[in-house]
Amino acid sequence: MSKLGRKLTWRISAVVIGVFALSMLVNQFFLPKYYHFEMNQKVTQAMKEVDKWDKKRIENDLGILEAKYDVTIVAEKMSNNVDDLNEMLRLDLAQKRIALNRFWVTGETVEDLKKGAIITKLYDQGKQKSSFLVSLNEKDGLLIMAGISIANYDETAKIINEFNLMLMLFGSILVVALTGFLSRKITKPLKELKMVADQISKLEFEKVSIETRDELEDLATSINVMSDDLKKAHHALLRRNKELKHFMADLTHELKTPLALIKAYSMGIQDGLDDGTYMATIVKQTNQISVIIEELLRFSKMEVDPLHLEKIEVRMLFEEILANYQETTDLDIRTKSEISPEIVILADKAKLEMVFNNVITNAVKYATTNQIKIEWTEQNNKVYFAIKNETTIRDSQTLEHIWMPFYVREASRNKNFSGTGLGLAIVQTVMEQHEFEYGAKLEDGWITFYLIFDKVE
Repeated sequence: MSKLGRKLTWRISAVVIGVFALSMLVNQFFLPKYYHFEMNQKVTQAMKEVDKWDKKRIENDLGILEAKYDVTIVAEKMSNNVDDLNEMLRLDLAQKRIALNRFWVTGETVEDLKKGAIITKLYDQGKQKSSFLVSLNEKDGLLIMAGISIANYDETAKIINEFNLMLMLFGSILVVALTGFLSRKITKPLKELKMVADQISKLEFEKVSIETRDELEDLATSINVMSDDLKKAHHALLRRNKELKHFMADLTHELKTPLALIKAYSMGIQDGLDDGTYMATIVKQTNQISVIIEELLRFSKMEVDPLHLEKIEVRMLFEEILANYQETTDLDIRTKSEISPEIVILADKAKLEMVFNNVITNAVKYATTNQIKIEWTEQNNKVYFAIKNETTIRDSQTLEHIWMPFYVREASRNKNFSGTGLGLAIVQTVMEQHEFEYGAKLEDGWITFYLIFDKVE
């Protein structure tokens, strides 16, 4: 049995045994007094009600009160002869099947009754092991007595306590067995949860199946959700680490080439080999390094900058940006739109402009023809944007790498053609910050970049 199981078993058993012990104490010391109090209330209430009746009603309707309060009530003419009075009371009680060994109304009691007192007495019946509780009153020359038999509760309590003791012993054994069984049912799911938690701590993202329809099942569900989330976060971290390695390698390559050229041409100047073009080359390569560093700083800053959300007419914003390219390039841009120009989304305008600029630049730079297709659609409260161009890419696995910083598809990495390789990485960062969907796909020699925005009213 587990530690928790043992604690549950012994603590529950201690509580049950304590309850039994308390019950025995109550039976022994308090229950007799409570029992006597309740019986006394019956005769007292009956006598109070009789005190409100007239003589005629007392003589005729006492049976009503007897049935109401479950007591015995008799009435006899008050007499100065105590013996005669007691004999008449005994006969009245005998007619109602009340046989008493010890019962006597004294002269002193009679005198007190004549003065208007209501007297309550308890007559111990000796071997009958019971007592007779009576309430006496004098009304219109009648002695009225309400009485009830009371069992000798000391012996009754002793029998009850003996029974409770045996019940406690049996109950304790039963409770220990049942709590042991139930604690196993409780602790078994906890053991499973502990095992899964240990596995998660070792980066083995397992799940647990518990169906108890209580808080333990809720806890298991929460742990399963946590396991899934940690698994995704772990895989994302591994992917990020892998991307970081590629990023460092690509960044090194990006900086190594211009630095090597700067060094070579600087040494040429030092050796007097300059033909008048060396300095221009050094300046050009220095500018290229500056561009890379500025792009890198902007990219890094973008990941930590908070979003400044506002309502934007997304199609109108895109068309304004696209107009700048149409003025400077000879492009055959074909737009197909199924949405209104006034359709609105919630986004950071400055960052969204960067996204559109980068997808357009990417299409212009890598298209194998001057034809570019743009599509706008709306479905399920979402706005779908797609930009397509013909491409030399044929391997769909390449699409997994194009979002990486400094990844360029032109093998020679000619900057006049391929750029810094941060454009699509910026698109990815901004879209993920907004929690918008994005992606790329190949189809019949065309590459499509799509962006999905949440529409707002």
